[in-house]
Amino acid sequence: MPHRRRLHFLAALAILAAVLLTGCSGTITGGDVETLLRAPQISGPTSAVQKALNSALGVSANLKYPASGDFLSPFLFGDWDGDGQEEAAVLYTMDAAAGNVWLAVLEPTGDDSWRVAQTAEGLSGEVESVTCAHLKDADSLQILVGYGSAQGDLYMVVYLYSEETLQVIIKQSYTDMILANLTGGEGTEDLVLALPTERENGGVNLQLLTNTEDGFRSAQTLAVGDGIYNGCAGLYAGAVGEKGAYLVVDGWAGAGGNSLASSIVLYDPETRFLKTYLPAGVQDLYRATLRYDTALVSTDLDGNGTIEIPGVIDDGGETASPMDKRLRFLLWRDYADAEDGGSSFGVYDSEYRFFLALPESMHGSVLLRTNRDGTGWLICNAEGTTVYCELRIADPAEAVEEQDPALRETDGEEYHRVANIGSQQLQVRIVTPYYGLSLQQIIDGTTVFR
Repeated sequence: MPHRRRLHFLAALAILAAVLLTGCSGTITGGDVETLLRAPQISGPTSAVQKALNSALGVSANLKYPASGDFLSPFLFGDWDGDGQEEAAVLYTMDAAAGNVWLAVLEPTGDDSWRVAQTAEGLSGEVESVTCAHLKDADSLQILVGYGSAQGDLYMVVYLYSEETLQVIIKQSYTDMILANLTGGEGTEDLVLALPTERENGGVNLQLLTNTEDGFRSAQTLAVGDGIYNGCAGLYAGAVGEKGAYLVVDGWAGAGGNSLASSIVLYDPETRFLKTYLPAGVQDLYRATLRYDTALVSTDLDGNGTIEIPGVIDDGGETASPMDKRLRFLLWRDYADAEDGGSSFGVYDSEYRFFLALPESMHGSVLLRTNRDGTGWLICNAEGTTVYCELRIADPAEAVEEQDPALRETDGEEYHRVANIGSQQLQVRIVTPYYGLSLQQIIDGTTVFR
């Protein structure tokens, strides 16, 4: 994500390289090179906003690009005060080399005309993320800025803009954050922050910030995984029908935080507090979800709005050496819904970090072994006498069949593209048809982790 802030510079370099390679117009002067390396000129509403800001400051502001979030531009547009009219906001610094980031809010005054209504100094010189959300009500939008320090610390600031006044309503150090409607507010969202862990195995403290009778404020801090987690590895929001939203917390576990485990957090409308949830029939959720590959984060694997948590299983089948060091059988489970929660069985390739869902009928009755040239692996019956399919990692230049797999049958010799993994391709070849493992089902059932 931090590389996004260099996109304009890299684009200018590409233009410069193209001009140099063409050899047109003879020589390029120093002034021309400086012009080419300068960031692209801003046009439209952003240009008018920038001119208004520079005029108010009396100097040219240095625009600050966020590293992540809803906005990857220093220019933000939204109805900050809920008056039905869109305002602008700009992230900038007064000094390109040093100094904190500032946030300016501008009001429209006519066609392509703006004026600065309020400015506020941030907490550091780096912007990790910028997001906006309906925290106060369904009409106005609040601006959430995550500031980063040189030491790697993060600080969340929530700005409320009302009656041309910019207020800081929340200022808190954090390690992760998520927006979700946990409390059932009408058209509003709640903010949950994972706070820095103060001690070894100190767990994860989740701070719930929500709209109350007294305004948007911190309502609760819940300790999760005390004595187990070394910090928060990720927050994920899911929803279970009429039961509402919930959170899955991935925590760093083990010595040095070299593994992951998960917890589930629900909102209790009666007590109006968050609480941890232990699914029925699960005695120890920590042990059930413990995994030693930190790429295996919880996710909405099937796109149905719920969050599945991966678990390594021992009864998935057999894996022949040397693939036993690379492949793992996994069972992804939706623990939050005890009634309808499902699971997904399959194989995880830890070297290339992708998961392939397999039919449940294969659970415990397959053998995985390397293919002939060592570029991938085979899925076979338990005895190894029948090969169902072959997966391999190949250069995209190697020919694969690109026809719609729903329109034809493979002849067992052609490879088909499944997904891109970095600069390479994951390809599959069906050898012996197996119900539930068609070409389209393999494509749909493959998840690549970044």
